[in-house]
Amino acid sequence: MRSASESSQKFVERASAASSDYGSGVQNTSKDQAAAAIAAKGNYAAGVQAAITGDRYAKGLSKSGNSGWKEGVAKKGVNRFAEGVSASANKYAENSGKYDGARNAAASLPRGVKGSEANFLRSKTVGLALRKQKVGTI
Repeated sequence: MRSASESSQKFVERASAASSDYGSGVQNTSKDQAAAAIAAKGNYAAGVQAAITGDRYAKGLSKSGNSGWKEGVAKKGVNRFAEGVSASANKYAENSGKYDGARNAAASLPRGVKGSEANFLRSKTVGLALRKQKVGTI
């Protein structure tokens, strides 16, 4: 039987070799991932509820801890951050653009001095417009 260290090394080696298989498998499938996930939303909800009931969220965070989070960012996140942002720029612009009107909701309202009621009203107006755009109601 392989040790955990040997199994880990084999996993890394095989994953590196299988990257193109992963990509072509996604491109060539006839399954609709989104439809399948939507059809299974009850299972998702049950799993999330079981995790909440079993306090798995907190247990997982406690196991990894702050040092685990920092290590993950240092080893994976830093190198992937700019690539991920760049790859999603068009999607970000499209989704963010839906809120342009809401962000400008207070453009016609007068500005006041720092901390004034007029400024609070401007902030509230934008906040309410953003919420209405997001969920359709205030």
